[in-house]
Amino acid sequence: MNWNWLGWLLWIAAIVFMIWVTHYIRVKQLMLIAKTKRRFDKKLFARYVVLVVLAIGWLGGMAYLSFFRRVSYDDTQAVKITTEYEALQLNSQDNDYYYVIAKHAQGGTRPIVSYTYWTDNAKMTTDARGTTIVDSDRLVTGQAAGYPWNMKKLKSYDSKTGHAFVAVMTIKYRNTVLNGMGVRCGKLADTHTLIRIPAANMVDQKK
Repeated sequence: MNWNWLGWLLWIAAIVFMIWVTHYIRVKQLMLIAKTKRRFDKKLFARYVVLVVLAIGWLGGMAYLSFFRRVSYDDTQAVKITTEYEALQLNSQDNDYYYVIAKHAQGGTRPIVSYTYWTDNAKMTTDARGTTIVDSDRLVTGQAAGYPWNMKKLKSYDSKTGHAFVAVMTIKYRNTVLNGMGVRCGKLADTHTLIRIPAANMVDQKK
């Protein structure tokens, strides 16, 4: 059992508290009007402000923990990282051989939307936004530089495969109280695919 139950409990309590505050203010205002024929009372207004601030702060805190709290991928206490490595295989396309196919969007500036590659007779397609293509001496460049890669393993596979491999990093939230408060335990935090090729011309640019 993970700590997500705590997050669900806190979310339910925060929503119930907000509903109760709304109901409380409405009832108190109706009683004020009925008893004194007035619509404003300083003490009641101060109480309303405190309750509303608490309710909004509680919901805001839950929203932060669930949707906006950023976790460092170097924090091994908060996240679990697994990386899978596989050698790339050449595939015949248009009377030539490529390691990767880059699919471009239709119209506009025609940005790349996805990459397709082959490993051990398996065809894989990955979103371009979570993928880095490396064809230089540096194994980690661009967007991939923001992830904690095991450089020793990258260099080992680079040498073993002749500069043609793929490394897929998967990052998941660990089962901690803080992650549980945001209902994040066991969920995917991020994923990134690093595709290493010997040269840029080993990518077939599909227009």
